[in-house]
Amino acid sequence: MEKKSKEIVLWHEFDGPGDTSIEVLERICKLYTERFGVQITPQVMNITELTARLNQIKDTHQGPHLAMVPADMSSYVENGLYSEVPGWLFDDALTEGALSTMQLDSVQYGIPVLRGNHLVMYYNPEIYASAPTTWDVFEEAAERLSAQGIIPIGADLQQGYWFIPFLTAFGGWPVQHGKPNIVTPEMKRALEFIHDKMDQGVLVSLDGSTGLLEQFIDGKIGAIICGEWIYNHLDKQMNNRLAVCQLPVIEGQQSLSMSSSIGLIYPNHSLTSEEREDILSFTHFMLTDECQTMWTLGVQRIPAQEEVLNRLATSAAPNKKMILSLLDHARPMPTYPFMIHVWEALNAGLTELPLSSPEQALKKIEQTIQASWGAYKS
Repeated sequence: MEKKSKEIVLWHEFDGPGDTSIEVLERICKLYTERFGVQITPQVMNITELTARLNQIKDTHQGPHLAMVPADMSSYVENGLYSEVPGWLFDDALTEGALSTMQLDSVQYGIPVLRGNHLVMYYNPEIYASAPTTWDVFEEAAERLSAQGIIPIGADLQQGYWFIPFLTAFGGWPVQHGKPNIVTPEMKRALEFIHDKMDQGVLVSLDGSTGLLEQFIDGKIGAIICGEWIYNHLDKQMNNRLAVCQLPVIEGQQSLSMSSSIGLIYPNHSLTSEEREDILSFTHFMLTDECQTMWTLGVQRIPAQEEVLNRLATSAAPNKKMILSLLDHARPMPTYPFMIHVWEALNAGLTELPLSSPEQALKKIEQTIQASWGAYKS
């Protein structure tokens, strides 16, 4: 009787036509399956569904063996029933700095595979002759571009992560003294700013994985704030019509993105299951020189493995070198367990903003964080 092969299920959120990372992930899973005889089955879903499903595991006890997620989702440890992972098993491939991005209270709950995950400014040099590194450039170009049917700048301002550069430009940060810090004068000023600029037609908010990219590629938007993860797609579509620069200075203050890693977490106590050794073996495989190089050459992502990263930094094209250098100008994403409530509140406020006023959006943020953070504390 033929022995049934093992299956390891991996959830991830490399969805949308622009996220070419799915190509490499699926190739790595196939390669591992062929070499080791263990079926690795990737299952894709959008970030909202992935977040919801991970946070339901405590109730359903239904989950994958692995999930590849942004580092801050390692904080869903209680709801996702994450296994602690022995970080020392991977310190030959990863620095302590890289490992720390997926630690919670110094406990390792994830293993980084990619770095970066930061926002940068992409611009069309046929529309902006030089890098639009200050907001004044967009204001000054607005009348000229509007006459051509072009919007000066776009971002996905229904998502809290895209809002962070505006918040930091006004001196805000969503955490202070280990607690949420989002009902502040800085938050109000940032909301007022984007509300005004959208009203004036200087700034447009579009879905970050579809409409924003499509209109930028079509030349209907001059510049966009978007993630380093989308670079490969834009590079293929635009070639010489694509350039990269630092996020803009707003009213004299530099915008700052968050940065993090993307890595593997182990939901539903998967490292206590009989598949433990296969799961850890696959994790090691993801960090090999071979696989890490596949990410850099195949889809132009930033590897977590130090040696491969150093090779990339010396051989990259100018746009990619700029993206790598901008990682030094980003702030590490907070990984506190309460961050899920912070993102929920920010998203609620940003959804409210186009429908009403900055004051109402701030009120929505306050109501949402009080309800969810209050329930969490109790």
